[in-house]
Amino acid sequence: MRFALLNGQRVEATPGALGYCPGCNAAMLARCGTKKVWHWAHKGRHHCDHWWENETEWHRDWKNRFFTDWQEVPARDETGELHIADIKTPYDLVIEFQHSAIKSDEVRKRTDFYGQVIWIIDGTRRPTDLTQYERMLSENYPERFDGVDIYTVYCEETRLLKEWGSLGKIVGFDFGGENLCLLTAAQGRSRYLFDFPKVEFARLICEGRPLPVVQFAEPTQRGYRRRRGF
Repeated sequence: MRFALLNGQRVEATPGALGYCPGCNAAMLARCGTKKVWHWAHKGRHHCDHWWENETEWHRDWKNRFFTDWQEVPARDETGELHIADIKTPYDLVIEFQHSAIKSDEVRKRTDFYGQVIWIIDGTRRPTDLTQYERMLSENYPERFDGVDIYTVYCEETRLLKEWGSLGKIVGFDFGGENLCLLTAAQGRSRYLFDFPKVEFARLICEGRPLPVVQFAEPTQRGYRRRRGF
């Protein structure tokens, strides 16, 4: 975790510091080594949120794009179980950054709990994901719309799409670089993909503005006409 509580204030880990978990109030230790990003950890192997995963520099870089007050926001479900959102905005949008492998039923549980959620996936964890993604795009022709190349692909074409393409939420694949590959609307087996600048993504979220989506408009004589909404 990035933050612990000390005298009622959220503080970051520094060598030798002590703090308390903002979720369960347990004592926490500052981990300030040279191999991992500085962070807070519960004593032993305990963690109050079983959805938690080890925070990487990738997580921290993404969190730094948003206000600190929006980071690591705790909430409890109807059973009293604690969950800590990576980012939660004042208008109840949650952004979850996922680096490690995760089972589909856990993704669904988290999605159902948060409701309004965007998932950002580290596409560099498995080298083959980028290879599959690039091959998929090379075999498809984009349509130019509002200055954006929009690809229509099938949900079975890559492993990432098999894992995330049926969630029904906006998903961003981060393959490095300045853009996210945004997965938005679905129509049957079809999925829409387009690149979107990370800076613009964070700006729209911070300003409380909706992200662009691609969806079907009214049918025409030639078929369905796409439109981008904001």
